[in-house]
Amino acid sequence: MGITIKDVAAAAGTSVSTVSKVINGHYSISEETAARVRRVMQELNYYPNASAQSFARGTTKTIAVLANLAPNTAFQNPHMFEIIAGLEESLSARGYRLQLRGVDPATAYEVAKEVIYRQSADALAIHVSVIAYPLSGLLTKSHFPHIVLGAPNFESQVCWIDNNNVYSGTVAAAYLLSRGYRKIAFIGGQYYDFGSLHRLQGVKQELENAGLQLEDQYIWLGESTRADSFLMTMKLLDHKILPDAIICANNYIAMGCVDALCRKNIRIPQDIGIVAFDDYPLSQVIEPQLTIVDINVRDLGRQAGKLIIDIIKHPNKQIQTYVTTSNIVERKSTRRTKQT
Repeated sequence: MGITIKDVAAAAGTSVSTVSKVINGHYSISEETAARVRRVMQELNYYPNASAQSFARGTTKTIAVLANLAPNTAFQNPHMFEIIAGLEESLSARGYRLQLRGVDPATAYEVAKEVIYRQSADALAIHVSVIAYPLSGLLTKSHFPHIVLGAPNFESQVCWIDNNNVYSGTVAAAYLLSRGYRKIAFIGGQYYDFGSLHRLQGVKQELENAGLQLEDQYIWLGESTRADSFLMTMKLLDHKILPDAIICANNYIAMGCVDALCRKNIRIPQDIGIVAFDDYPLSQVIEPQLTIVDINVRDLGRQAGKLIIDIIKHPNKQIQTYVTTSNIVERKSTRRTKQT
């Protein structure tokens, strides 16, 4: 049997009523007593029932957003802010406000625990870049309303919403096939980059449906950096039979790929076409401008907002879902007519 509020009261030397008031932030409890009760709750790993607390306290009309706000984050992960913007748009229309907290994977657990214990928000929205096993366990055990913005790269019972990267991979391959490309290569991130691997899976599926194969020599996986991509592309170009198109898992990989093709005096798109994912500002700075599989991440944020409201009403509900809003933005890195 799990720890109950009676166990906390006994260990803290207080009444059940006092523990309940501490949980719900009642002003009549001294800070000394409240601190002792919270310490015992942590020592016993006691997590208040979210449904009961919501009933007792009403609502704060606040959603705490945990995300990495370190320097250069906007450059490295601009989509995170688009997701949060969509989230704010959806929730503000429903009378909620966001409380943005800057964390990293090492600090996210303590900040989330503070929000849960103090009930300073009605729910947590957590960017996937800061989720780890301990925080996942805390969310699952506490049944506190939450949504993770992105699917964790490990098995978990947390609620999450994400783009369907397998589907995005099929969109990229289908587009290239429609333009007459047949010898397609893929340059992506490491084995732990689930988004990249899922996109690769989608590319393979679409080619197989067309009776084609993605040859092993046309698959290169490494760090998602411009420098590493340059080296991978140079090795790819050492093959006697070159691909006629390259799918890059993200904009940074595409930058290195373009560098290598230019070094080899290979024309884009006349000799080799390039498709990348995510319509970052980089995709229009690279020359030639990249044809992109665009994902409407702002809408992902809007959908996350709707799910949070549902989860607040039903704290024990588990939601793990994909949204599939990928579409092609055709630019200059691919030919626009099918060659015969």
